Amino acid sequence: MKQTLTIPSRIDDIEIDIGIPENWDEQKMMILHHGFNSGKSGGTYTTIGDKLLEKGIAYAKFSLPYHAERRHDDHDFTLANCLEDCNLVEKAVRETFPQTQIGIVGRSFGGYLTLLRLKEAHQPYFKVLLLSPAIYMAEVFKNTLAGDAFETFKAQGYGTFQNKENPMIIHYELYQELENNSISTLGIYEDAMTIFHGTQDDTVPYSDSEEFVKNNPNTTLIPLENETHRYSEEGLLKLCEDMICFIKNS
Repeated sequence: MKQTLTIPSRIDDIEIDIGIPENWDEQKMMILHHGFNSGKSGGTYTTIGDKLLEKGIAYAKFSLPYHAERRHDDHDFTLANCLEDCNLVEKAVRETFPQTQIGIVGRSFGGYLTLLRLKEAHQPYFKVLLLSPAIYMAEVFKNTLAGDAFETFKAQGYGTFQNKENPMIIHYELYQELENNSISTLGIYEDAMTIFHGTQDDTVPYSDSEEFVKNNPNTTLIPLENETHRYSEEGLLKLCEDMICFIKNS
């Protein structure tokens, strides 16, 4: 069964898609945080959501500010707004399902947001799964604008990030927020986490996750052999199988 939970934010109403399996025992639900220039209905999280339901695990997913159906004002896309909306969604989910264990899945930029939020989380998660997390998000962001492109972006204060379907206007202030909120300055994480990362990732280097795991002994790294940042169909299905094993064995 699928339903929508609508909550207000400073920007607009957030529509949270809730997936509930048949004969659900209300034990486990995963909140899904998507990546940059994606959304709650992106192909990766549609597949993950469907597979979770098949195995009796509920999910909640939503789109970040200035993403997907929330593409309104480009000034909405700030790190502060993203973190605030993540907190609002989690609060609403916990209040709606008070007996349910809550876990997190964060992919790419969503993984970065998850890492930031873990340092200030007041409630425990039964499972934290990071998919190709952009641990050094500012660096990843800058690398998409190699050479003179970044200097132009900095000088004019904004830039258009091309995408076949959804070009985005990004303001330099966002990059500054990312630079000022580096995961590397937050110390060791006590939370147990599992990272799944493609060994051939051409956007977020696999070596970033290797380095993070060395510095955070409670984190486990699962390599996705020969996968890039955009998972193959076969690779995504294998990822779903592995994720569900970790969730159900918690």
